[in-house]
Amino acid sequence: MRKLVLVVIALLALFALFRAYSDDTGPSSVRPAEKSAVPGPGSLASLLGGGTAVGFPVVVSSPRRGDIVSVGGHVSVDSRVEGDVWVLGADVELSPRAEVTGDVVVIGGRLDASPGSVVEGSVSQIARLKAPFFGILGTKLPAQAAGLAGVVLGYVLFGFALFLAVFFLARHVRQMEQGIPTLWRQSLITVVLSLVVVPLLTALALASAVGVLILPVVVLAVLLLALDGFLALCVRVGALVRSAGEERGADQSLFMFTSGLLTLFLVNVPALVGILLTAFRSTAATRIGVLLQALSLWLTLAGLAYGFGLALSHTRARAAG
Repeated sequence: MRKLVLVVIALLALFALFRAYSDDTGPSSVRPAEKSAVPGPGSLASLLGGGTAVGFPVVVSSPRRGDIVSVGGHVSVDSRVEGDVWVLGADVELSPRAEVTGDVVVIGGRLDASPGSVVEGSVSQIARLKAPFFGILGTKLPAQAAGLAGVVLGYVLFGFALFLAVFFLARHVRQMEQGIPTLWRQSLITVVLSLVVVPLLTALALASAVGVLILPVVVLAVLLLALDGFLALCVRVGALVRSAGEERGADQSLFMFTSGLLTLFLVNVPALVGILLTAFRSTAATRIGVLLQALSLWLTLAGLAYGFGLALSHTRARAAG
């Protein structure tokens, strides 16, 4: 879900920034002949029913219902798609049997439509992005490079948050990290309860005007709590891996920072191996690579979920003490 939201925001932002540089030329084989630089009002109407891919190719060989969103991955359509096809930083290929009932939107890539392919909606292309950094998402960038860039970016962002936490909130992080052995049961219970309570409270908030206004604040608080606990968990795991808890010395902040970075690296190792495997022209290697990338993502999500429970449990323990 997080990927889905980020992809949608990125696509909409790019259209707002680069609509002036749109490429109105399109393949004559696509029917109807309507081509525009701005997606139609019905775009992404059924997004939740489709699929989102980041960093690896998408092949549609059988009928699919729902929109297709791909970032950095080549999209090949050889069947019917009941929805839109949105692609950022890669090419789209429509075979003679391709039939898209919605729009086809290509940003930073090219649309290759064979004679006989059908697009019932509009066709939007921004093949050349006239802005720094976004240009690297062009068609010459392999999907593996896009996936690697995503992993590196995530590592840098988490590392920066870890730096701020351990050097400016060192005492807080140390207390939470040292309390993990005694709070693990309460943390797990909190996570399980949150899986029931949070959706219920969200539904109640959406049902009232006041709730809609405070919902973004609540979401931000949940994310901050999850990140707080996740970083403390990374420090704890890294210290255990190093088996050097007694060697922290006077500069405990530096020890916590390097321990947290170690854990973040270990979490991303499966994704890095998976990206390497997808570079091989083997179906089995590609599937294993996708699974390994998904493993890193799920480890991060599980760590954030447990971190949310840990942060709440730590807060409750401090209040009770």
